[in-house]
Amino acid sequence: MVHPINKQSLSSGKTTHNRALSLIFHKMAECYRYMGTEERFRATAYENVSRVLANMKEDISEHAGSVEELDEIGGIGESIAEKIIEYLQTGKIKTFEELKKKLPFDLLELMDISGFGPSTLRTLHEKLGINNRDDLVKALQENKLNKLKGFGERKLTNMKRALKMEKSNNRMPLQLAEEEGARLLRLIKSIKAVEKIALAGSLRRKKETVGDIDMVLVAVPRNRKRIVEEIIRVIQPQKILARGTTKLSMIVGDRETQVDIRLVHDYEFGSAMLYFTGSKEHNIRLRTIAKERGMKINEYGIFDVKTGERLAGETEEEMYELLGLNYVSPEKRIDAESVETKD
Repeated sequence: MVHPINKQSLSSGKTTHNRALSLIFHKMAECYRYMGTEERFRATAYENVSRVLANMKEDISEHAGSVEELDEIGGIGESIAEKIIEYLQTGKIKTFEELKKKLPFDLLELMDISGFGPSTLRTLHEKLGINNRDDLVKALQENKLNKLKGFGERKLTNMKRALKMEKSNNRMPLQLAEEEGARLLRLIKSIKAVEKIALAGSLRRKKETVGDIDMVLVAVPRNRKRIVEEIIRVIQPQKILARGTTKLSMIVGDRETQVDIRLVHDYEFGSAMLYFTGSKEHNIRLRTIAKERGMKINEYGIFDVKTGERLAGETEEEMYELLGLNYVSPEKRIDAESVETKD
């Protein structure tokens, strides 16, 4: 049984509740989408609550005096209200923890990518025991998916491209990539409700040649579907690889350049920029250091492993600082050796 809570006792963590719960409910919605059409209504309910929380100006704890009080908020029913109170009391939601153990949770992050819907992911997990992106990449490299029904050559090629397994044959000199990146930025910045957008990836690191153009865009969830549609309208891509409220991936222009845009909250901007700027070796070293300090780092921020509390992520600088590291400018993030501890 979940008991009502004292609102005053929650004031110290007030600014993080909406963010944390919004992310949890979004992940729960993905879990239920994966489970199939029989759970579609539950998936929709959790996704709707995730949006409600993300768009709320006041902290949800201000309404958490009772299940009935939370139930009065549009989109939050009794069952989800109980889970909100459970989280505010314990820092966890039992149902979510059980879902993560029951399902191939790390595989679900691929559902926004074209060709990786719930049915496809279930097949990959049930037939080949694939549990995460690394498993999938290995299976594709070993041609294990070729034997599955419905996985033709065209679909496999699109999967590899979406996962960036195939090196682009259309790499551009840095100057040309900067010109194309600037053109795309101008077009997207003109779209209403885009709060911020910046270049990431190898272009931000100023590599001599650039294959794909990576971007990070800040917008509130309620505006993202409209923003994605508008980006597609103004860019006129040749092909769309992934399309959702957190990611847009498309093939653009005569050079068939892949453009990947991640849509994030303002408080996730720093962590997204750090993660999607790379390099891979630099990020792996950061993850190792975070783990040594009892933390976890990803595109959403830095988290305490034991409590799940989000510790940083609004800026790159605060993330390096929290890890006890000197800030590294993007063009110097070449390898693991570029990571330096503070003197």
